[in-house]
Amino acid sequence: MMSDEAMSGGEGAGLPFPDGVVERHLRLGEDSGWEFKRVEFRGAKVASRQRNSWADSIVAFANADGGVLLLGVTDAGVVAGMSREQLDAVEQTVREVSADAVKPPVRVQTHRREHEGRAFLLVAVPRGDAQHDGPGGALLRVGAAKVPMSSDERLRLAQRRGQARFVGFDHQPVPATGFSTLEEDLWRPLLSDTGLADPLVGLARLNLLTRDDAGEERASVAGVLMCTRQPAELLPTAVISAVRYRGADRASGQLDAQDIDGPLDRQVRDALLFVQRNMRVSARKTPAREDLPEYSLAAVFEAVVNAVVHRDYSMHASRTRLSMFSDRLELCSPGSLPNSLSIDSMSERQATRNELLTSVFGRLDASGIDAAGRSYFMERRGDGVTIIRRETQALTGKLPTWRLLDGDELCLTVPAAPPPADPATPVVAVRCDGAPLGGATVLALFSNKTWKRAVTDERGEAQLELHSAELPMTVFVASEGCAGHVEQGWVPTERALAVELAAVPTGGSAVFAESTGYLPGLAGRLNPIRDTHDRTYLYADNIAINDGQQQPVRFAPGAEQLRLEDADGQVLLVTVTAIEGRSSLLDYRRP
Repeated sequence: MMSDEAMSGGEGAGLPFPDGVVERHLRLGEDSGWEFKRVEFRGAKVASRQRNSWADSIVAFANADGGVLLLGVTDAGVVAGMSREQLDAVEQTVREVSADAVKPPVRVQTHRREHEGRAFLLVAVPRGDAQHDGPGGALLRVGAAKVPMSSDERLRLAQRRGQARFVGFDHQPVPATGFSTLEEDLWRPLLSDTGLADPLVGLARLNLLTRDDAGEERASVAGVLMCTRQPAELLPTAVISAVRYRGADRASGQLDAQDIDGPLDRQVRDALLFVQRNMRVSARKTPAREDLPEYSLAAVFEAVVNAVVHRDYSMHASRTRLSMFSDRLELCSPGSLPNSLSIDSMSERQATRNELLTSVFGRLDASGIDAAGRSYFMERRGDGVTIIRRETQALTGKLPTWRLLDGDELCLTVPAAPPPADPATPVVAVRCDGAPLGGATVLALFSNKTWKRAVTDERGEAQLELHSAELPMTVFVASEGCAGHVEQGWVPTERALAVELAAVPTGGSAVFAESTGYLPGLAGRLNPIRDTHDRTYLYADNIAINDGQQQPVRFAPGAEQLRLEDADGQVLLVTVTAIEGRSSLLDYRRP
């Protein structure tokens, strides 16, 4: 079993094999888990004579405990660099070699990486579940070398891998562990009174302790996952990478991120807290006030439990990924569906990859987790998918969806519930830096240049009293300490409005509803104007613009920063972000 620190923290944490780990191996050289290969090209293609060598390296790693192949790196650890087209060719060749030249095929994972601006390909080879053969026969990785397997080694490997096919990966022994690896306060709640009388026997009966091929007592994979403080120290991918994004895609930027580690039950609790912390909670303004969360926490609880219990922990370069977007939540776990299960049959059939983990979760106390709705983390098998579907549809009116990515990653998508929109008094929800924002100004502008203004309450909600909610309008949102936001073409009867603002520690934003206004810290009035010829310019009372430029000063909305200085020497850098009629939105910061 590959035990490298590949998924530890540091620079690049969250990536399979962070940059710091790769750089350390480039410095130190090859070993039993890492091999470097120079790549030769013939025109735009990879030179064919290298294929057999690559196949043999994959075979040797798969017959051992897995490993990493760095393509485009010399034996001395020097990255030669490749173009985008060359990377495409190398990746295609790796796929062909691992499928055609390795028997039985090995499903490798490829990752494009850079070192000092030069590109190379990282190939993660998993521990095989059978004996693998390549052009050079059955090979085994020993230190930094590939050596032919003896007949005895072939027999032992076939026996071990044959047994592994019938015993789940969660039963497998973890090298360099033992009874002392397991933390008493974590295993004690899992044992009966009889088991507590002799913990060694009790843990062995639960298969949290097992024996390796040499007869040595070892912690099992399940034992490490459930009964150690930091399972990732021994199983580097036993982590949930959680990210809250600003918008509907990953390019929108991150509002919050956390690597969730620890024993699996704590990972479930912490993942639930991450979602609670980052989801929007709206309300209907009734006398009793009805909270309307963005996601059903009962559905999220079931989804996270399923993800950590049923994922494939033998995949050495893949973490569980929890991603929150403005319109959905995605939870992706490594591994295909087990035992011929299909996406269509998940709610009808029961199958599990990790029987031992499933059994242990059935003994874990879930008290204190309101979203669980039961006494234990898992009770009746097969209910999880049904609960996720039922809870999500009840809250959002939509069903969640599952899909397989590349055949080896199962992704669940849960749609977000939009904030409720009352046709007469719609609510605008505002958050800044991931938290509800009170005291923000919300200005709704109609096409006839009239406007309505509201201020968000402590829950970050502003209720607009509108004479009509059928027509499109522009909305300005502003607050000290946060960047402003412009929403164009909002029709309250068609959709609710939730706004995410970015934090600005040295400034903020402001709305001038009717021509003029003041900015915090400046002793003078500002008057941004858009005239009948669609020209925009700024007047300022007792304030110098751009070191005394003649007023009015022309500017381009949203694209030009103005330096304003008052008579007391106070300076702000100001951008007039938008002007609609006589109303304007300004962003400012202190230099």
